[in-house]
Amino acid sequence: MKNDQDSSKASTRKQFYFLTLSHTVLDSYATLLSHLQPLLLTKLATAATRNSLAGNFVAIYSVFSSFGQIVFGWLSDRVRTVHFLTIGVAFSALGLSLLWLAPSATIVYLLLAIGGIGVAAFHPQATTYAGALVSEQRGMGISIFLTGGNIGRALGPLVLLFIPYRFGLEYLVWEMIPGLLVALLLPKVLKFEKALDLTVSTRGTPSVQIPQEPFWRVVSPRLLPIIVLFVIAAIRTVTLTGIETFLSVHLADQGYSNQGRSLVIALFIFAGSMGILSSGWLMSRVNTYVLLLVSLLGAPPLLYWSLHTDGFSFLALLFLGNVILTSSITVNIILAQMMLRGHENIASGLMMGAAWGVGGFLNKIVGVLGDEYGLPIVLDGLVMLPLVLAPLLILLRDQPDLSKPSV
Repeated sequence: MKNDQDSSKASTRKQFYFLTLSHTVLDSYATLLSHLQPLLLTKLATAATRNSLAGNFVAIYSVFSSFGQIVFGWLSDRVRTVHFLTIGVAFSALGLSLLWLAPSATIVYLLLAIGGIGVAAFHPQATTYAGALVSEQRGMGISIFLTGGNIGRALGPLVLLFIPYRFGLEYLVWEMIPGLLVALLLPKVLKFEKALDLTVSTRGTPSVQIPQEPFWRVVSPRLLPIIVLFVIAAIRTVTLTGIETFLSVHLADQGYSNQGRSLVIALFIFAGSMGILSSGWLMSRVNTYVLLLVSLLGAPPLLYWSLHTDGFSFLALLFLGNVILTSSITVNIILAQMMLRGHENIASGLMMGAAWGVGGFLNKIVGVLGDEYGLPIVLDGLVMLPLVLAPLLILLRDQPDLSKPSV
């Protein structure tokens, strides 16, 4: 009996680690657009429409990669299959590795849609499944899973673009191979046992299986706090996605090499992974609303200061600002999952998908403003946006404090 339990735990750990690795690989492709953006704009845009086209690229990608998570979240609550993950990794690798071969903006839109569908198919079910595999430490487990993705977002493009930057961007097409191999392995490694408890519990006691209630019956008494969490996630994403997209273009304008600006963007995204990882530890020790407040008020001054300095100070402040801003992302997800028990995949889709979709789509406006007023002014405004969210926290005062053992 003990050997069976040990074997089951080893299988569960193997699945969790491979699922996290798959997230790392998928998100390595997911941020290729930020790195390729200045080069695609040089190839396809005029000087007068450059920032607007950049905003269009981000908006199209966000519609499919983020809003699509609501659709796949809904499907995942009804159909438990590993092939959502298989499709996710394969489509992301295919769509985003072909970007440089696109002869027009229309074909870029199509490829971004394919890659975005892949991102959307993967995330809702993978996030919920990752938490279930480590149900005794769900908060830390989801933080590790999200950190794996953010490490992929930060460092993956540097690996994928090493050969294309060195020998020519036409070699980018071959970088789809690692993603396709992972997609083939996913159904062999992940079992998706029917008995696995997918309901949310942050404190380690196995959840009691509860018959699923209709979604509207669950959400209607909690609609206001869900909307508040959604707005916080969406506006925070406007800042995060805007910096990833337009800082890359701004650095190219300042004469940074392709490798140099890619390293800066990688550092910024890696800081996000550290913020998310820290949140798994902090959320069980720090009052939930103090953590949210520090995240929203502490990050903007540091990010603003970074934009008005250079050298090591620029990098250090940019890094620290994003660590603080992203330290509350896991809190958003866990709170939403707790409010929508029985519909955890939809909760993940809302906080990771639709919120990121709205945030990404709003960068279309950021691009237009960039053409009108210049990127330096627009970037200053972007980094200060989280400040306006802090007063909304009073509307969450009746929600659980995740740092308390009784939660």
